[in-house]
Amino acid sequence: MDPDRADTKLMQGKTRNNFNILRLVAATLVIFSHGVELPTGARSRDWAFYLTGQPLSWYAVNLFFIVSGYLIFASWHSKPSVVRFAKARILRIVPGLAVMLVLSLVVLGCFFSTLDFPDFISSGDTLKYFVGCLSVVFVQMNLPGVFEQNPISAVNGSLWTLRYEVFCYGMVAALGSIGLLSTRRLRRSILCLTTMAALVATIWIEVYVQQPSGLLYIAHQCGRLGFCFLLGGLVLEFKPRVPFKGTLALSSIAIAASLIGTWLFSPVATVSLAYVAFWFAFIPDNRHLELARKWPDYSYGLYIYAFPVQQAIVATIENPLPSQVTTLGLVISLGLAALSWHCVEKRALALKNVRFLQRQFAGARLSHIELRFRPRSDRKLPAMERRADVQRHPH
Repeated sequence: MDPDRADTKLMQGKTRNNFNILRLVAATLVIFSHGVELPTGARSRDWAFYLTGQPLSWYAVNLFFIVSGYLIFASWHSKPSVVRFAKARILRIVPGLAVMLVLSLVVLGCFFSTLDFPDFISSGDTLKYFVGCLSVVFVQMNLPGVFEQNPISAVNGSLWTLRYEVFCYGMVAALGSIGLLSTRRLRRSILCLTTMAALVATIWIEVYVQQPSGLLYIAHQCGRLGFCFLLGGLVLEFKPRVPFKGTLALSSIAIAASLIGTWLFSPVATVSLAYVAFWFAFIPDNRHLELARKWPDYSYGLYIYAFPVQQAIVATIENPLPSQVTTLGLVISLGLAALSWHCVEKRALALKNVRFLQRQFAGARLSHIELRFRPRSDRKLPAMERRADVQRHPH
């Protein structure tokens, strides 16, 4: 047996894990971070920023990409087909995003825009916002007349990460389609080289540019988030050789903390975050975690709905406190995320197997026709053999 195929299940991590909890934690951290920034125009930041120089949202986005890298590389390894891979990614991102955008336009246009709704919905800027955000590549931040009096006018500032997520998906599909992920040795070589390249590019920009803009900003985010994504792929590849221990997780946090204020902090903190995340994903196991593993995956809906919900709270309540924006934003966004999962995302993901079901149905119809029009010579078969043949071709 091909050793690459023999360890497929191990690579996919099809065991008890806590990935859903990690993603939910990451989405919640983003809400906590924005709950402080949005009411004050980012003049105040969350506690993590004052302690480490990076806000909670920085850690949360890194965590999303680390977990995503592990799962996406596993998905490709399981079904190395560009068509299936692209279909699965599109069904995961686009339907929920499209419904969120439509709801946002209706609600924000009716209740939060300074324009009349007919003028708002017919505006070229509104169409540009919808098409740009739906493309996930050309994301727009503003809608006409919406949140103009808020300290920050962006409608959904969280969507900026989607273009980099799609970039990472494209990277996996490209590497896989040209055969660079086909064997264990080649896969590991490519992962190590690309991870180092992303790390070096990120450090160079942070040290020598510091405040990148334009193409350098895009290159920095590709490097930073690509590094996180590739770390997840490396953990998938070398998982059997990585010792996941609580003491090592605490040690990695201590090492990262000792580097606060230096250029080494960001890369070391990212590696530490990855180690702690995968330790939590695979090691802890108790009845509370067992219950949490059964929760639906509300993280995506929570992430894409929270920002406009919190902005609406800032626009509605006069001088809102960060605690109000955070708490109300979390509760309302969680309800919308639940509706998104059960009414949109879950149903969309079920379409991944539509073609398979169609083939099964076609096969069943052909078997039925074959049985009905079997030649008379088959009647000479012994009775027991005829019964077995009918069982193989049921009506």
